[in-house]
Amino acid sequence: MGSLIIMWILLTVLTLSASHNIDSMIGSFITDMSSSLLVSSSFTAFFCADAVNTAEFSRQISRNYLLHRIASFNDSELIDIDETIDHNHYFIVDFDCEEGVEFLRKANTRGQFVAPAKWIILRDSRVNDGGFSQLMMEINDELVSLLSNFDIFPDSEVVVSQRLNQTTMELSALYRPSSGQSLIIEDLGTWSHEDGLCLCNYDQSSRRRVNLQGIVLNTSLVMTDLNTLNHLTDYQDKLIDAVTKASYMWILYLSERMNATFNFTVERTWGYKDEDGNWNGMIGLLDRGEINIGGTATFMISQRIGVVDYVQLYTPTGSRFLFRRPPLSYISNIFTLPFARSVWIAIVVFLVISFGFLCITMKWEWQNLKMIPMECRLGGDLERKPTITDNLLVLLGAAFQQGFYCEPRTISTRIVVLMMLLIALSLYAAYTANIVALLQSTADSIKTLDDLMNSPLKIGIFDIVYNRYYFGAFEDPVRKEFYERLVKDKPAVWMPLEEGIQRVREGLFAFHVDLGFGYQMMQETFEEVEKCGIEEIDYLKVYDPLLVIEKQSPFREIIRVGALWIAETGLKPRVASKFFTQKPICTGSTSFVSVGIIDCYVAIVAIIYGCAISFIVLLLENIWQRCVKTRSHDTVLHESSPEADRTSGKQSLRSDRVQDLLDNHFN
Repeated sequence: MGSLIIMWILLTVLTLSASHNIDSMIGSFITDMSSSLLVSSSFTAFFCADAVNTAEFSRQISRNYLLHRIASFNDSELIDIDETIDHNHYFIVDFDCEEGVEFLRKANTRGQFVAPAKWIILRDSRVNDGGFSQLMMEINDELVSLLSNFDIFPDSEVVVSQRLNQTTMELSALYRPSSGQSLIIEDLGTWSHEDGLCLCNYDQSSRRRVNLQGIVLNTSLVMTDLNTLNHLTDYQDKLIDAVTKASYMWILYLSERMNATFNFTVERTWGYKDEDGNWNGMIGLLDRGEINIGGTATFMISQRIGVVDYVQLYTPTGSRFLFRRPPLSYISNIFTLPFARSVWIAIVVFLVISFGFLCITMKWEWQNLKMIPMECRLGGDLERKPTITDNLLVLLGAAFQQGFYCEPRTISTRIVVLMMLLIALSLYAAYTANIVALLQSTADSIKTLDDLMNSPLKIGIFDIVYNRYYFGAFEDPVRKEFYERLVKDKPAVWMPLEEGIQRVREGLFAFHVDLGFGYQMMQETFEEVEKCGIEEIDYLKVYDPLLVIEKQSPFREIIRVGALWIAETGLKPRVASKFFTQKPICTGSTSFVSVGIIDCYVAIVAIIYGCAISFIVLLLENIWQRCVKTRSHDTVLHESSPEADRTSGKQSLRSDRVQDLLDNHFN
């Protein structure tokens, strides 16, 4: 009789394994799980049910608008790494099927239990009698023993749902804090057909599994100066390895929150790819899995994406070109800036028109004056017929308020000159009012890297390892041209922090440095007035440095939630304010600024060119006068001959007759 009972139990188990039906309650349970706990819109189910039962289950799921696929265990290729990355997709496995154990082992070998993959393992633990209950207990022990060696870590979402009776299911979550720890079973709650999903804790796994039970995590600190080891927490020497010190403080906060111990090592470089394609430094340790988290924040660049994962814990510092806005006169000709181009064109048009009217009126005035004897003319009257240059001198004298050698007598000439003087006075008042302000103004036209490259400013770069690497690593046209023209094969541009900031203070110099370092040095050395007009230009065009962790780390979500917790609780800005100085506040912009030689650069250049042109004209005039004297001397010799005497006698008689006629006419 006992042997018959045992055979009946074995046949029942084999029947369940060969074909395990999925009823409507399972469909309702999966619908509630998709909308509540897993928050997913699609799943892939691996069942061993027959075709009719599978079709009925699929219709039930479709009525609840869930995307799904139902596959057999032979279709394990459906587990694709691209699908596991999708947070909206999860997998369901019927453990009561004969192939369930081998299928789960295969998934573990392929690393399919890491986040963000989600799994539901279905178990049927309904009890019929004592013998069957004992058999189910042994099978449950088999499941725990199987999963205890799997890579199910704190970021894994593995839910075991055991069916207790016809309408109730019990939910448990399983994970291991690390590979050396035993399996932890979390009681999630229950689901029933009447009450739905009843959870003991509605927090996500990244918040439920914060306690890592003191496991040891490896990390690495990047230090350019080994003396930093003595000043990681005392806030001294903020200009040395400030990013490492701030990151170290945040790592300590994470260790307390996670109940984990960090094992620190020291590296001298952040990590870059060598010629063989291998990574060195801290990034190399993460890539090889030798450490779990990078202890020093680093830049996010395209080469590192796919090698490490970034955590949204930024250090509020970046590398920029810092410079003081140069005097406006050093960038452009400020003597043309008081008026717009249209105003200058209008002034030129006015002068041309005035010159035309002046030529006409001056010619008319000479027609009236030439008949008056010299002894009867007034002072300032025209002495000879005005030429074009004479009219030009009158025009320039009125326009520039320098006066002129003659006084207009006719009404028309006086009107023209008066209009020129009034308009010149108005323009002069407006021009001088603007030029005084412009002489003390600074230029704000240097906004981009291209502007800096074509400006008269000289550049310098803080000599640190990542600047040496990044400046020659970009291939876009602007930065590549900048590097080729101003950086490559120019060792003088690499300089220490103190020298670079001092040259920025002196002016007409741009220094590429970490903002925290640069602003701290400016805060200590600059006068209040010198803190005004500081500009930034981004060369690297990368995010502020972030913490990094190894790719597909089992602690990724816990660390990310911890990073958000550090920011939300104020620990991040507290540490940042200790190590990173913000941009100095300008408080002296209203003080008097003296005008120097640089501010009058264009005027001085104009005077120099004017003196040079005047000297050249003087030389030409001397040469011309010598030529004229030579010709006059030859003419005198020619007139001294007898024939010249006779000719001159005739001309003198004619001149006497003309003079007599003029005298009779005026008398």
